[in-house]
Amino acid sequence: MIARLVLAALLLLCSIVAAIAAPSRIIILRHGEKEDAWKLCGVGQERAAALAATYLGRNATKSLFAAGEEPAAFLASTLHTLELAAPAAGTWSLPLTLYAAPPGGEKKAFEVTLNQRTQQAAADLMSNPAWQGKTVVMVWEHDHIADAKLEKKLPARP
Repeated sequence: MIARLVLAALLLLCSIVAAIAAPSRIIILRHGEKEDAWKLCGVGQERAAALAATYLGRNATKSLFAAGEEPAAFLASTLHTLELAAPAAGTWSLPLTLYAAPPGGEKKAFEVTLNQRTQQAAADLMSNPAWQGKTVVMVWEHDHIADAKLEKKLPARP
């Protein structure tokens, strides 16, 4: 009985610590319109510039950040997501944290890699003390954000 209480207390403590290390807000965006496997098309590039100017960049006209607030990080997983986030991150002089899953090779292998990198990013997001209580912007491939079917289909990361 005492062992169960100790275990329950430890689990509660771990969940509290994990919650404390988490960002206060996560802004999730999907990539812009693609031209091919490597880059955004013209419309996608225009969307990236408009997102920075309107919502995500320093001095944006309808900023998603409160006065005086700055994003803690911009995260991306593919070249498309990197290209969408770059204009906004650049206005803050922030580097992009890239969980690289470059295109090429067999489609199934790419999906497995992208899924593993997405899982790693999510785990890092919830445990990085540098992002604790702050706002983080994530730009992701839409088919790899909280997809239960994908999780069943692809192996979890070790």
